[in-house]
Amino acid sequence: MDSQGCDPRATPETKDTCSMNDSPPHTQAPKRRRLYRQIMIVPAVLALVMIVSITSYVMNADADKTPANSAPVPTPTASPSPPFNPDAGAALPQNRIVAFYAVPDAAVTGPAHELTEPMLARLKQQAAAYQQLDPAHPVLAGIDLVVSVPDRRPGPAGTYSHHVDAPTIDRYVEFCRKNNLVLFLDLNFGWSDPMTELNFFRPYLKLPFVHVAVDPEWMFPRHNGVPGVNLSNVRAADLNPLISAVAQMPAEYKVPRKMFMIHQYRPDGDDLANPFSPGAAIIADKRNLLNDSRVDVVIHVDSVGGWAGDIEVKTEQYTKWVAQGMQRFQNFRYGGFKIFYQLESKHKLMTPEQVMALQPAPMVITYGN
Repeated sequence: MDSQGCDPRATPETKDTCSMNDSPPHTQAPKRRRLYRQIMIVPAVLALVMIVSITSYVMNADADKTPANSAPVPTPTASPSPPFNPDAGAALPQNRIVAFYAVPDAAVTGPAHELTEPMLARLKQQAAAYQQLDPAHPVLAGIDLVVSVPDRRPGPAGTYSHHVDAPTIDRYVEFCRKNNLVLFLDLNFGWSDPMTELNFFRPYLKLPFVHVAVDPEWMFPRHNGVPGVNLSNVRAADLNPLISAVAQMPAEYKVPRKMFMIHQYRPDGDDLANPFSPGAAIIADKRNLLNDSRVDVVIHVDSVGGWAGDIEVKTEQYTKWVAQGMQRFQNFRYGGFKIFYQLESKHKLMTPEQVMALQPAPMVITYGN
């Protein structure tokens, strides 16, 4: 052993230990404590690393774990809205319409020339008479209002017609809305472009209870006559764009199917050698009227009686212009009929029973003066 008490055969490691052990007593204790701390720190650090790793693994595993028997929670979806149906709420064929005709403030034209409670009561009473005769078809009361008025003078626009002022039309619209009435906007045109005229009143036609009536008697699309002076003659090509435009309105405005009423005062021209003669026919080619199921076209007989035998004549007109035309051309499904309280009562006013005896029974009946 050397002078420090260490075996000379000792390895370097045992020498270090020997040297430490042979150190003086007051220096050996601190060295042992430092070595002990170094030895103990290593496993503590390793244990801490393992704890952190295990905790992270468990947390990630729990986050990804889905119970074997759990189903995915469906995302709520809005129920699809039902497809638009123009049949819902349509006036025809479920109902019959009984309407009063008028130009505003012109008493000679019809009983609806002014909006009063007595007029409304009379209208409802007239409608009730038809309801009693045919309970299967509820009667809708209404007003056939001329809003495009024919004139014998060209006027500022050179159209031989003028519009009823907007405040007056608005009063009629509100009156009909308030009293659950059907409203026909009756277009008489003169020289006005038919589509321009229809489009002018289009804002009102967005309403579900507003429909269209046209009177070819006052319509001169070729500027070949003057309303009230000359007889008119129109062609299917003059009316078809209007029919098509009205047919598109239900889908466009999401309103029930509309009625398109064509007043007929004189015969068809389909069987005539010259169907374009105003003195012989009012509609040159009724066979060519557009057949569109999206609109309810009504051929409305509005010739005037007031003399002996007038009821038989008007009955024959309805048979030819409506019943036979409906069968021959199959481009319209409904007939209409007009009675004039004052003019026809000079002889004998046609009764509701006589009107309903027409075949097929008219679905639109109007009353003028």
